[in-house]
Amino acid sequence: MNIKIIRIIQLALIIFGAYILFQILKKILGGSWSTEDIVVALVLFNTGIIFSIIIMLVQLRSDQRYLRRDLEILIRDFRKFVAESRIKNHLK
Repeated sequence: MNIKIIRIIQLALIIFGAYILFQILKKILGGSWSTEDIVVALVLFNTGIIFSIIIMLVQLRSDQRYLRRDLEILIRDFRKFVAESRIKNHLK
């Protein structure tokens, strides 16, 4: 997923979280949303945070997959080099 899209989602979640915090403070001081509306907003905020964490986790796992493949290729190449070196040293 594009980094810009992820940043936009994160920024929207931060703004939404700040707005919910503002509404909670207003509720404590005696006004604004009803309790049910605040709970629903918190659930939506939590869902957005979980969605963002899942996106980051998927990106990290896919990055590791490429790294693992490259490392396996390097290991095979190194084993081949070591085997060829032993043969050359043994023939001398």
